[in-house]
Amino acid sequence: MSSLRATRTIGHVSLPRAPVSPIPITISSRICSQIRFRTKARNYATTSTSTSASTSRTSLNVPSTAGGPQAPLEYCSSLVQRLDPEAWLCSYFWPKRERSWYLAWRAFNLELHLITTTVTQPALAAIRFQFWRDALKIIFSPNPEVANQVPQHPVCVLLADMKKSRPVQKYYLSQMIETRAKILSLPPSSSTLSSHLTTHSPISTSLLLGPLPLLLPPTHSSTSHISHTLSHLSTLLTTVSMLRNLPIMVSTKRQLNIPSDILQKHNVIEEQVLRNGSEANGVRDAVLEIGTRGMDELITARRELKETNGKVVPSNVMPVFLSAVPAENYLKRLEKLDFDVFHPDLQKHDWKLAPSIWWRFQSGKL
Repeated sequence: MSSLRATRTIGHVSLPRAPVSPIPITISSRICSQIRFRTKARNYATTSTSTSASTSRTSLNVPSTAGGPQAPLEYCSSLVQRLDPEAWLCSYFWPKRERSWYLAWRAFNLELHLITTTVTQPALAAIRFQFWRDALKIIFSPNPEVANQVPQHPVCVLLADMKKSRPVQKYYLSQMIETRAKILSLPPSSSTLSSHLTTHSPISTSLLLGPLPLLLPPTHSSTSHISHTLSHLSTLLTTVSMLRNLPIMVSTKRQLNIPSDILQKHNVIEEQVLRNGSEANGVRDAVLEIGTRGMDELITARRELKETNGKVVPSNVMPVFLSAVPAENYLKRLEKLDFDVFHPDLQKHDWKLAPSIWWRFQSGKL
């Protein structure tokens, strides 16, 4: 070995550099997991910025090409990550095996959503809806010979695997199909806010209550209480979905989805909204009323957990409640922007969302 030693120079005098001894570093597995999640959160924030910048050039309503019948999880994960990134973030806190089923449930909802957004002819939409009805009939068939003839669609493959392992109900999946098919033939604006919630809430209810048996057996003593609390969150998600869809409806279809009773209450004129956006008279007040209804439902859900100091019990069902975090985050951002639902900042992904989901999961509180 060479006897040369590293030196450092101070003025004209060369001094030997002090040897550096290796320092053992030990990091707990919990800290490692936190570091990995923060890294994913930073990557998510970076990719989200570039994605939002290219939204005007490339439509997001494009079916995923990743994966296939031989790799159904890859297909579902890719579809959810691109079209429902908030649900994809929440999926990280599901147990490993149940996460694949949760992503399949969400991908099923997105497949139905794509029918309503990409198919313009009602006859073609009816054919695609019928495909999913037939697929569910096969998956949930009590006859083993029929149940083994599952369509080789990635979502169907994972749903069939879920059905064999957990006591999920066909009702919630069918409810999503029938609700979306019904909405397709209805005008975008309902007569009252209550009627809008009645029509659209079954989708949110199915996304919350449907996957619940993946984490909690239906015979558990807390199932009834948890289901009642999730019903309030269903209304929260429905109101937030209405507000988020408003700029899209105005820009693409030149229509409003705000209920007629709220438009009349705040003297909102549709033509002014189509031309001026949030500068139109009464629009911000209408958005405030809708957002307040959603926040009231969140407060009511938290009151349901008052006996456990706000914590979700049992703690293993906490992943289902994480869907409320993105909705609450959106309403808070909307409030900071003076209820300007057309503000471009609301169309961007919030880098604080991922840490917020992580913290809510760690605290175990809604």
